Amino acid sequence: MPNIKRQPKPKNKPKIKLDPALVSQAPNSTLELFLAEIALDEEFIVANMAFDPPLAGRRLREKHFSVSDFQGVEGNRVLLGTMLEILEAGEALTLSNLTDWLREKKNGSRTRLEIVGPERVERLFTFPFSYPGVKMLEDLDPVLERIRDRNIRNQTRRLLIQYSEQIAHGQEDAFETLGGCIQELRAIFLQGTTGYIRNLGSHLEEMRQLVADDHNRKRGYSGLDSNFPLLQERMGGFQHEFYLFTGGVGMGKTTFVTQLAWDLTTLNPALTVLFFSLDMNRLDVMAKMVSQAQEVPIDYVKNPYITNPIFEERRIEGMKRVEAANERLFIVDESSGRIFIEDIRKLVKRTKLERGGDLAVIIDPLFKIHVKATHMSFFEKCNQLSAELKSIAASEGVTLIATAGLPKAVSNRRPRREDLEEIMGLLYDPYVIFFLYCDYLNDFETPFLEWEWGKDNFMIPISELNIAKNKMGGSNTRLFYRYFEAYSKFRECAPQEVENYTAMIENLQKFKEEKHMKTNPAQDHQKREEEF
Repeated sequence: MPNIKRQPKPKNKPKIKLDPALVSQAPNSTLELFLAEIALDEEFIVANMAFDPPLAGRRLREKHFSVSDFQGVEGNRVLLGTMLEILEAGEALTLSNLTDWLREKKNGSRTRLEIVGPERVERLFTFPFSYPGVKMLEDLDPVLERIRDRNIRNQTRRLLIQYSEQIAHGQEDAFETLGGCIQELRAIFLQGTTGYIRNLGSHLEEMRQLVADDHNRKRGYSGLDSNFPLLQERMGGFQHEFYLFTGGVGMGKTTFVTQLAWDLTTLNPALTVLFFSLDMNRLDVMAKMVSQAQEVPIDYVKNPYITNPIFEERRIEGMKRVEAANERLFIVDESSGRIFIEDIRKLVKRTKLERGGDLAVIIDPLFKIHVKATHMSFFEKCNQLSAELKSIAASEGVTLIATAGLPKAVSNRRPRREDLEEIMGLLYDPYVIFFLYCDYLNDFETPFLEWEWGKDNFMIPISELNIAKNKMGGSNTRLFYRYFEAYSKFRECAPQEVENYTAMIENLQKFKEEKHMKTNPAQDHQKREEEF
């Protein structure tokens, strides 16, 4: 008999990751492994859709994930398509509602319910995670990306096989065939990068929609409202960008962003505010907001030991106002442990999906966020944090406001952009940089101090807010605020007052320079020689 040589077994079999729970159903071929992966991922989607329809459905819409992304059995495509139709119609995704929709609609000669099977629909809502290896997911993105990656690979593989056959056996010009292959590959690439590469028409349409929304709200800027009209005018409102408030120690950064959080919540009905308070506990933040809401002394809010009928009435009313924002303002402190940048990203994503609408995130201070890498220097950590926060604002479409302290030596003078040069991320990543400064903390005889006349006469310091960087507007401009320490509250100065205080700073600067030249004439002479 002739010698028959057996073909050697392939040494490197394709390794496909499969959930351990599916080992008991070990398929016998690579094809069955592939189909099992598809079935598992699709079951992840439909199970989480049935368990938490608003959250999962909103994420699928944001990712532009549709029934065409399902490549498995027909029943899964029918099931997902019907679920998305119910949510788009504004109806509740329940067992009875889904069953009715499936029974009423047909695919060909059969109803959708016959294709899916009533037992599967009932199991999906009573025991959504009974399928082996399927569990509840806080973040569907890894599954969605895995499905799309698999689909793109399969589509590309089929396309390359098709054109390789045409090049090998076709009669067309090889360059023409190759050009057709490149065009189709380009279409697949652009389809797979939805959200990253879009044409100018889509950007212009987004801008038109934004302008139309602002016209409906009858305002001349596209950002979020606050109780600081001059600040609104300078910036056009708070956009979906990364904003940084910085300054020396004790300049009022925490108080300013706390008041800003309260203003954003009360003046923007469709907005949810997520406040990461990493410097104060949540009760202190609440006390500041109650005090700001009704202008009741903050000491009385925290400890009303002396009965004052007027203050008590304001305190109770302030607590009611803060409580009314229960569903739109959330405060996260370190009472449950340290906060890592991964925690912030996860909470931002989940809050945006659960609440819907716009989201503003406030972090006070940025330096208290932890990173898992322990070998990084302080400057490297700050650069990474600023890059991550900018990425969160852009990818999730949220308004992100953070505070950061400057070195202690900067507290005795007005801060400048050069003070951030050692931390390049904080200088270049933010959309707008604000420097907060109060001259009264350094000089008790400063001219930036006013008397408040009334029942109880007291002094009010004037704080400066310098817009040191603004990517879409004027920079190096100052605004001024009266700071009422008793209420822990800032009030914006009028335009004429802003002009007067700005001129006062310029005059003081000239006076200091002239005084310095008189006391150091040699240095002034040397400076003039260098100029020539």
